[in-house]
Amino acid sequence: MFYGPGGPYALFAGRDASRALALMSFEPSDLTGNIEGLSSSELDTLQDWEYKFMEKYVKVGQIVTGAKAEDIANVEKTEENQEQSKVEAMVLKHDSSSIAADTDTGN
Repeated sequence: MFYGPGGPYALFAGRDASRALALMSFEPSDLTGNIEGLSSSELDTLQDWEYKFMEKYVKVGQIVTGAKAEDIANVEKTEENQEQSKVEAMVLKHDSSSIAADTDTGN
């Protein structure tokens, strides 16, 4: 595996390596998402890499950092809270039905 542990491109995996791809660089200092100052031809190279990756690989996730990570965490927490509220409402409804059934049968 090229991008797996020990593979020749492992340093690119699990991070935004846009600058390194645009510069065709294996330098650790270029393993960043900072594309400021890149020339138009370097940005074209980066775009070519994106197209190659899109053709060859299935997207399995995304890299999130800073405020974006916080936003995603808040959305996930809200979704979890909504799901928990649904479960609690179902339990209450079930308990209410059981109580009504017990009352009807004289239990």
